[in-house]
Amino acid sequence: MNKALWMVFAFMVLTACSSSGKYEPAKEPTKITLSLVSAEEVNPNIWGEASPIEIQVFELADDSMFMSSDYDQMKNDYKKVLRSNFIKNYDYVLTPGQFKFVNAFEVDADTNYIGIMAHFAEPELSEWKKVVKVLNKGREYHLLMLFKDYDVKLDKVE
Repeated sequence: MNKALWMVFAFMVLTACSSSGKYEPAKEPTKITLSLVSAEEVNPNIWGEASPIEIQVFELADDSMFMSSDYDQMKNDYKKVLRSNFIKNYDYVLTPGQFKFVNAFEVDADTNYIGIMAHFAEPELSEWKKVVKVLNKGREYHLLMLFKDYDVKLDKVE
């Protein structure tokens, strides 16, 4: 009798741990974390001194309007420039030599690209925008951004 009770107890414990619903990660929204790093010599001003840099991160439906835009257009009215491709944006500032980690955020269901815009002191001397393709469901990405002089480096890690 005691053995039968233990078997019933073990069965109940094992079945209590199972879940009735299926977890389908492919249906979950994509999550993105960011690491932003600025070099000590980032964004030199007219005297050659490093200065803080403003950064905008955009969720985009498509990258065509972003990649064909010019700096002044984007700075003045990015929503007008990006039109229906604009979904959401995030704003950050880095001082020279700073590291900033941004906790995970879920991308919108319509997001297919992440665009980066750096507001350098001399935009005509810089590579001020970069973009990466992302899937909007079932992924986790870490975007690594390095800002040095007037340059942006962007890497995507899955």
